Amino acid sequence: MNKITKWILSRLLNKPCPVQIPRSGKSGKQVNCYSISLYEGDAPIMLVNSIEENGINGNHFESGGFRTEAVIPFSLYFGLNLRIEHYHGLVTHTYNGVWDYIVYEWTWFYKLQSIYALAKHSVPQYFFNKKTLQLPKRMKVLESIIAKQSEDPHKSFSSIDLMSYMYSIRWYLHPQRTELRKKMDLYLSSFVSSGELKDQGGGFDFIITGKAIATLEQYQIETARAKSAKSANSWMLRLTAILAFFAAFQSGLIKSPVLIDLGKVWEWLSSYM
Repeated sequence: MNKITKWILSRLLNKPCPVQIPRSGKSGKQVNCYSISLYEGDAPIMLVNSIEENGINGNHFESGGFRTEAVIPFSLYFGLNLRIEHYHGLVTHTYNGVWDYIVYEWTWFYKLQSIYALAKHSVPQYFFNKKTLQLPKRMKVLESIIAKQSEDPHKSFSSIDLMSYMYSIRWYLHPQRTELRKKMDLYLSSFVSSGELKDQGGGFDFIITGKAIATLEQYQIETARAKSAKSANSWMLRLTAILAFFAAFQSGLIKSPVLIDLGKVWEWLSSYM
């Protein structure tokens, strides 16, 4: 490890990150810290704490986390990959090596990336928040549940999962989020009462049952019948109006100034009835 790399890393380690890094809200916006780690390929080796005279001091990765404090001599540094993560507000910038860091940070290009990343999220969220969100009718909610759970019907889900599926994750920052969540909880409770869902305990996690499919299919059949009956009634009303119109012409109640042989028109229409 050369002197420039040691100097840059020591400088960055003066802005260490807390154990838990906030990534949302006001506290997340105020974050500005660096995390440096060593990798062997894609395998994590060490979370760097400081640069010492005899080597790199940090926490060695074992049992799924950076736990045991250790020192890697500079002679063993070669062959390892250096990763620098800059938590800048709500945006995380990751650099593979010191030169990658220099290109983006010393030119302040990372700030433009932060502005772009935030705008990419905040602008669509702004317009989404302007919309008035309404929950669909009960059967539409059931249809969404079946569609969501079709790939893994035995997996439990919550009202948050369902809301994210129906409205995307943006709903969580919408001004109506509390109102919508309460209404969705009522819908899910009603499905539990009627047997389409099974409560896994506490009213938070649910599993879909076979009755949900039967209920939705019955609703679709009844809806199709109602549409068919409505369409038939509409055509009957039109046909009745046409028949009444021609009957009035034949009886002489209505006289047309246009020279049309209505008797022949009537015969032609009668042939298709």
